[in-house]
Amino acid sequence: MDAAGVLPGEQVDIVDINNGNRLTTYVIEGARGSGVVGINGAAARLISVGDLVIVIAYATVSDEEARALRPRIVFVDRHNHPLDTGADPAHVPAEADAAALIRGDHLLEGAAS
Repeated sequence: MDAAGVLPGEQVDIVDINNGNRLTTYVIEGARGSGVVGINGAAARLISVGDLVIVIAYATVSDEEARALRPRIVFVDRHNHPLDTGADPAHVPAEADAAALIRGDHLLEGAAS
């Protein structure tokens, strides 16, 4: 939560990479440093323990602010501890499993050659 700047009670979307489910929920703060991403209530029927998920938070800003805004992307390890941060949503950190994360634009570049 700290690395992403997400706050307790903030509305977020969750995308489950394993099964394609998407849902909107809110953040409940857990034990600091635990790495637990818990899915509670009815949403727990859509996401299984061990699934890879993307948490997406949004902000309402003016047009001027939006033009200067850069996303905050946080890549985590298998224990949800931050590995890398940045603003490029297609970035793949050096520590990532190369077979698990491939930039789509690089994949297309490789296919074109």
